[in-house]
Amino acid sequence: MRSLKRQDAMNVIPFIDVLLVLLAIVFVISNFIALGKIDINLPQASTMEEIDHVKRTIAINAQKEFFLDDAPISRDALVQKIETFSKEDTITIMSDKQAFYEDFIYVIDLLKQNSIDKISMVVKK
Repeated sequence: MRSLKRQDAMNVIPFIDVLLVLLAIVFVISNFIALGKIDINLPQASTMEEIDHVKRTIAINAQKEFFLDDAPISRDALVQKIETFSKEDTITIMSDKQAFYEDFIYVIDLLKQNSIDKISMVVKK
């Protein structure tokens, strides 16, 4: 009579199946995150300076929509949020080149009314 050999090794096939499913989930989620970016066509400039200590970002797209730290925000809510900013905060403004100049000046004016002087603008070289 033959005896069956005992299997001492761990079966890794179910483990690999679980990892492949998790990998597929990561790929699907990463596509949703990438699609959530704000579509802004930045204006060009011949001179620029790198700033590494940005605290807050305000973006204006071509459809006259405002974003605070990549989250959509209304004009009224933007006013309230800017009032909570510290004078030491560095604010970066990203404005689409098709956005109205009036919206850009509106944001600058709000920041100046709240005595925020550390303002930078994002452009592409």
